[in-house]
Amino acid sequence: MDNFDQKLGPDFFKNLSAEAITPLNVIHADIYESSSKRPKTTSKVWDVFEKLPAQQGDSKAICKLCRKIYTAKTTSGTSHLRRHIEACVKRGNHDLDHRSVEACFKPVNRDADRLTISHDTLIASTTSLKNYKLDVDEIRRAIAMMIIVDEQPFQVVEDAGFRRLLSAACPEFPVLSRKSIKRDLISIYAKERENIRELLATCPGRICLTSSTWKSNCDDHFNCVTAHFIDHEWRLQKRILRFKLIPPPYESLSVADEIALCMVQWNIEHKVFSVTLENLSSDGCVADMLKSRLDVKKYLPCKGVFFHMSCFFHILNLIVQAGFNLVIDIIGKLRLGIKYVQQSPHRKKNFYIISKTLNLDTQRKLCLDSPTWWNSTYNMIEVALCYKNAFDYLAEQDKNFIHKLSEDEWEKMSVLYKFLKVFFEAACVFFRNRQPTSNLYFKAVWKVHSRLFDMVRGPENFMTLMVKEMHSKFNQYWSEYNLILSCAAILDPRYKIKFVEYCFTKLYGSGAQKYVSISVNTLYGLFDEYMQNSTCPSHTAVLSVATTKISNDKDDNDGFEDYETFQSARFRTQVEKSQLDLYLEEPSHDLNSEIDVLEYWTLCSLRYPELSRMARDVLTIPVSTIASDSAFDIGPQVISADRSSLKPKMIQALVCLQDWMLASDRTRGSGSMESRTEDDSSSSSDGDGDGDY
Repeated sequence: MDNFDQKLGPDFFKNLSAEAITPLNVIHADIYESSSKRPKTTSKVWDVFEKLPAQQGDSKAICKLCRKIYTAKTTSGTSHLRRHIEACVKRGNHDLDHRSVEACFKPVNRDADRLTISHDTLIASTTSLKNYKLDVDEIRRAIAMMIIVDEQPFQVVEDAGFRRLLSAACPEFPVLSRKSIKRDLISIYAKERENIRELLATCPGRICLTSSTWKSNCDDHFNCVTAHFIDHEWRLQKRILRFKLIPPPYESLSVADEIALCMVQWNIEHKVFSVTLENLSSDGCVADMLKSRLDVKKYLPCKGVFFHMSCFFHILNLIVQAGFNLVIDIIGKLRLGIKYVQQSPHRKKNFYIISKTLNLDTQRKLCLDSPTWWNSTYNMIEVALCYKNAFDYLAEQDKNFIHKLSEDEWEKMSVLYKFLKVFFEAACVFFRNRQPTSNLYFKAVWKVHSRLFDMVRGPENFMTLMVKEMHSKFNQYWSEYNLILSCAAILDPRYKIKFVEYCFTKLYGSGAQKYVSISVNTLYGLFDEYMQNSTCPSHTAVLSVATTKISNDKDDNDGFEDYETFQSARFRTQVEKSQLDLYLEEPSHDLNSEIDVLEYWTLCSLRYPELSRMARDVLTIPVSTIASDSAFDIGPQVISADRSSLKPKMIQALVCLQDWMLASDRTRGSGSMESRTEDDSSSSSDGDGDGDY
């Protein structure tokens, strides 16, 4: 690219010397306006254009910015030159800084359309323009990031529209092809992979893994391994480490091998704390194989009690789907009824007029659902129940409305809605939290278990058989994982032991103490291991040693020399309280208070250093293998059609890079990742009937 000074020529900066002190008044509509009272050659266009020697009576002028040549006949005027200057400045193709150019024009008070060019400002701006350089590599990286994050096909760089846009924005930029952008992407992946490797190596705590299955539109199966950890600033992080094609047959051994290979390749075997699987029938075998592998190397704390966790939302969505299947015909009829109302603006208006006449609350509008997002179906039923009387009235007045629900069908909708409410609230806990730590789930899982238990013991209805079957499956999940969930809940300053004891008592009555004791003893056992691995003694241990030294310094032989030993021993039982003891003795926070548990343990890390290290690892355990924004998605995790046609290695690079880039945006608080609100989990209320999906 030519130097800026060479483009402008030696005479350009002479015109901007300190001798030219007087500001130039310029009309906004015609930035370079020639005056009829002075020679035409004094038009301001000649600050940017330079006349060339006339050849055969044909005068020419060259732009000092882009070196384009135009006619300069006296009969042609300067309007075409002014238009070029405006276009040349707007394009910004010639090392021009938009902000610097705009700073050269300042409004004049006497006329809003008049601008003043300050020569000092213009000189300063041209100085910065000289230093500007086109960074081709950065632009290519930005294009690659666009393809990665927005899941664009590689062919987009060869599309006519994209090339026209790039040519207009930056004509000097070289033409890209699919092969070149693929090479760029692989290069970015290799560099970012090393950054992630360094991030995992330096993270202060343990790493928890999740394993999930993705499918392509060709029905290929991919295993996705994601690492979860808490960084130095006590923020919960996650990164996809491996996205590999699994050849058939899809056996537990293949999944276990993929996870084991991932741990070895990323050198995190010694840091792994737990593995969360999809709650499939083969998960037990996968967990056992991985656990035995790590147990041999003595990498797992507390004999691997916290190692295996199953996805809570897999079984939650299974129960919800079973409930919907019982009334699928009624839901279909309700959906058609809502469509009938919304298809005609006149019918929609009359429907809400009827609703107001019947004294119904019309703040929430009718909405349609998306079949793969069960929260939208839940919201559709919830809103429709509010308009039950309006639908009944519509069926009486409009003979064309043939989708009326009977009283028995409305009753079934009401029973299903009440049943699903607990499930909806449990899923919202995960959906609304940007950092879903494990302490949140004991309360939610207990409420689901308690709801199923009450339904089984309650009066029979059309859902009884389904509920009994689902209760059996959920009871198995609860019996296997309530220990991990209860230990995480104890580390929440709102819950601690009393809340866990209360929940177990509601379920097991007098037998609850056995479950509470197991949870507490397990937590103390884990804490003892963290204390043994600690490099610095705790404050209470130092205090007890000092007390012992004081008692041993006494050398009185009066027959009561063992009294002080006896007294100091009793004193030590009071002084030698562990960090876990002191934490549990502190008053609990209000049960319904809003607390960021990671922020709480950040503040406690100086007072309880070893306990906070343990809490950091336990709170990292993921209870789900899916992303929080997919908590209500009952469809399979599918790779897009464009990516399904690529080679497995390229698919892994794209999926991993997309996850890493979005995670980096979340860490920096980028505007591209807007925080979710409670309304995101509800349906739209604008009356359009399309919902949020």
